[in-house]
Amino acid sequence: MLQKEKIVELLESLHEHTMAKDIIVPLLRKMGLKGVKYTGGDEEQGIDIEYYELTQPENLKSYVGIQCKKGSLVYSATGAKGSVKDVKNQAEEAFDKEIYDISDRSLHYISRFIVVVTGDINEHARRVIDKARRSGKDRRIDYWDGDRLAEYIQDNYMEESESYFSSQITEEGVERDETEIIDIEYLKDNFAKKIEQSKKIKATISGFEWSILRAVIKHIDAFSSSVEMSDLLVELECTEDYIHEELLHLINLGYLDIEDYNVSLSGKASIFSELSNEITEELVDAGEDPERVDELFNALLK
Repeated sequence: MLQKEKIVELLESLHEHTMAKDIIVPLLRKMGLKGVKYTGGDEEQGIDIEYYELTQPENLKSYVGIQCKKGSLVYSATGAKGSVKDVKNQAEEAFDKEIYDISDRSLHYISRFIVVVTGDINEHARRVIDKARRSGKDRRIDYWDGDRLAEYIQDNYMEESESYFSSQITEEGVERDETEIIDIEYLKDNFAKKIEQSKKIKATISGFEWSILRAVIKHIDAFSSSVEMSDLLVELECTEDYIHEELLHLINLGYLDIEDYNVSLSGKASIFSELSNEITEELVDAGEDPERVDELFNALLK
């Protein structure tokens, strides 16, 4: 049997969505939980998995939402990603999610939110959680750390996990699977709404105007919201006069802003940078080459 530390190491070799779908969902089903379903995606209000419990004696369904995260849960005053405040914000959003039960045509809401992490819950985070609970807050949020998750796997899903990770288990440690996780199908499954919106906006402009927008998108990211006009012209290999009419049309449509010779996306066209940044973040989280963002973005919006 694999030790807990090894199980955690193997889990952390996976992308969070892959871990949720391929390991935690079948684990929960093996544990006998009801209605276990993977719901991960950018429109799922922070919930990766949902299932329901039956309250006694009425046998009413009480839904539970699970969010899966790699790494440890920490405290951050700014609410940074992976912090207690970040989790609390996402939990509050999850509690508003409507769940439709087609079997009895009923509407439900999440009554419990579980945060599953592969690492630890550090001491400061534990104190914050404990203080909130003693004051009557956050009692509907529960936390599973890597040790508890590994124990559940050992007790309920060990044989299947060893089979799943068989190609990665070696005497030296873990060999990461080099298969690309973030591909076109993965992005279509998880960002369908943003992709559809982007395609509709792209359809409103000419091919050359799209080339201009693509050049702008290529030069902006989460840290820079604009590109200098000179860099844009170099990217397009043309003069400002040559693209004057197209720039003017894009500005009139509200898709571009130009201020002090800095060009930025605006209005409905901002969805392009949002989608590009989402793809980059997914690639980074999966440990894959972020330079693939351009290739993937272009393929999605063909």
